[in-house]
Amino acid sequence: MFDKLTATLKQPFYLWLLGIYPILHLHSENLGLVKDREVLYVCGVMLAATTLALLVANRFIRCWYKTALMLGLCSLVFSLSGHVYVQIFNPRSLFVWTSLLLIAMAILLLILWRRASTQVLETITPALNLILLALLAIPVTNIVSSYVSRSINLQPIAAIRNEPTAQEATPKVHDSESHPDIYYIIPDAYLRDSLLREAVGFDNSAFTQALEDRGFIVVEHAQSNYAATLHSLASVLNMQYFDNNPLPTSDLDFLRLSITDNRVARQLQQIGYTYAQLLSGFWMPNPSADIIRDFTPDGTIEVEISQGDFSTAIDTGLPKIWKTIPILENYYKQPFLPLYLETTLFRIVSARLYERIFQNDAEPYDLFNPERFLDTVAEAKSIARLPEATFTVIHLLKPHLPIVFDEDGEFLPADWQPSNDKFIAQYRFVNSKFLEMIDTILQESRNPPVIVFQADHGAIHIDGDKAFRGLVHFSPYAAYHLPDSYSISFPKPFTLINTFPLVFNEIFEANYELRVDRLFSLPLGYKVPFEQRDVTARFLGK
Repeated sequence: MFDKLTATLKQPFYLWLLGIYPILHLHSENLGLVKDREVLYVCGVMLAATTLALLVANRFIRCWYKTALMLGLCSLVFSLSGHVYVQIFNPRSLFVWTSLLLIAMAILLLILWRRASTQVLETITPALNLILLALLAIPVTNIVSSYVSRSINLQPIAAIRNEPTAQEATPKVHDSESHPDIYYIIPDAYLRDSLLREAVGFDNSAFTQALEDRGFIVVEHAQSNYAATLHSLASVLNMQYFDNNPLPTSDLDFLRLSITDNRVARQLQQIGYTYAQLLSGFWMPNPSADIIRDFTPDGTIEVEISQGDFSTAIDTGLPKIWKTIPILENYYKQPFLPLYLETTLFRIVSARLYERIFQNDAEPYDLFNPERFLDTVAEAKSIARLPEATFTVIHLLKPHLPIVFDEDGEFLPADWQPSNDKFIAQYRFVNSKFLEMIDTILQESRNPPVIVFQADHGAIHIDGDKAFRGLVHFSPYAAYHLPDSYSISFPKPFTLINTFPLVFNEIFEANYELRVDRLFSLPLGYKVPFEQRDVTARFLGK
């Protein structure tokens, strides 16, 4: 037995492990955020390509150990090129970086081919195998534990509800002075003016003035309760804090369910409102919504998810989960392949390569695709023209990174670490589209609507010390349009969790008590969503 193990370790199988390790590591860093099934495809292609390359290369090199080491270096350079570029070379020329990298790799391979000793390579092979096995065990353990947690005793969507569902028999009411349309528009990672000026030198006062000219109240002192989208939107739409997961679902799925099946929408449906979702690609569709629309290269589509199908995806055993999640995950998980290609040597062509070869015109756009943003803005007109009183949630992944627009709206290759000039240029363009959407809503509405134009959190493209970056995350842009007969006095301090209590108290004469203002940072982000640090004393009111 020991002899067989020793003999196995002498074979250079680290080459295949080296090929799939970056893939599985990237997956483990993005669990719950990417389409899992694509990871299997990418791993399969990498293993097949590695095997083919080994067979072809060894016909010329004629030494398995030397061939494996040279291909291993090629695999390592291929898999890390895009990531290293972002860390040390960006935003300088990607073409120059790629050219220099290939020249350096060619020189290194030539040296190995001429000078590497077969005896030495054979000696170090067992150590390389053990190192790669140990490295691979880390992401594999994370991935397996994630799958297990998602497959055991999962609960239906109704389990997270604190109140009864809206009755289907509730008659729909029309848009009127007493039941105005309500729009919750979420520009993702939009920073308030004062900090935007301090952070990147951008004067956003023209946009703010344009909103005020249209009747908006801009609340410069608004603060988000969480520095992450899922937590922030869940708290705003349910008017409560989220500091634990009471269900055996994954933490990210629990937050997504809490957003899509939210208390604000249910209460409005109970008084006859039509609930409309314009999907952003970041959260789930709600089978209880009256209108669900998504965006594809073939055009806008109506999404139909039945309560039975939806709950099957999250409340039954593993065999049934696999039947429905591949459909549902199109609406809240991004494709894995383009994310992976961005970290590799193919970064220089990855975006175009994916769009031309792999994009199915009938499938929803990737959440960061610029077409999704433009189509969502245009779709607001169709909602505004409806005679029913609507509650519409519109989540827009802009001005959130990556930069995909220039100032004139021309598409750019996705840039996750842009210069301030590129960052500001995109801000100017998306501002023009936000105003276009707001103007459409105001012009097409039968009665003056309620518009909550409120970011989920502050910007993420910020340099500076830690304290300033922390404050930036809790400082969203917030502006509110109300019909002339209503007004809201926003308290100081004001955090987003109290947005809809204030709106409901004014519009419907409700009697919500405001939540105590608290701010939470997430030290490990979405990896451990409910490991939270109370930073209220540090940032509240600043």
